[in-house]
Amino acid sequence: MPNTSIRFLVPLILLCSCMTSAQDLNVNELPVTLQALLERSGRDNLIELVQQGNANQGLLFQSGNDNKADVTQVGNDNDALITQIGSNNEVQLLQVGSRNTASVTQIGNNNLVQLNQLGSGNFSIQQIADGAAISITQY
Repeated sequence: MPNTSIRFLVPLILLCSCMTSAQDLNVNELPVTLQALLERSGRDNLIELVQQGNANQGLLFQSGNDNKADVTQVGNDNDALITQIGSNNEVQLLQVGSRNTASVTQIGNNNLVQLNQLGSGNFSIQQIADGAAISITQY
């Protein structure tokens, strides 16, 4: 069974190398285009991270079981911090534009956060509950 860190690092490296010409890429470093830190503990947790643009950053932490984080960043200088502690929690985050910042913390079970940031803005959500749902679109 492959190490989960390697499973996430390999696609990230491949994605970074596809977005940078061979002349610009030093063999010893990744381009500044994309930054991601993914940490999981527990069972059946899923992280889907898609980044397109420059200087986007995603930090995702999961502890528990059956959590899902789906983060898409399109544009430049977008930041996402997702923390999930518990079971059956889900975050759907879409950032389109520049300089969006999102911080989402879920503590509990069976929670849902849907956050769309279209433009540039800041948002922080702390969901400490069981069975709660939040849906926000920010222009």
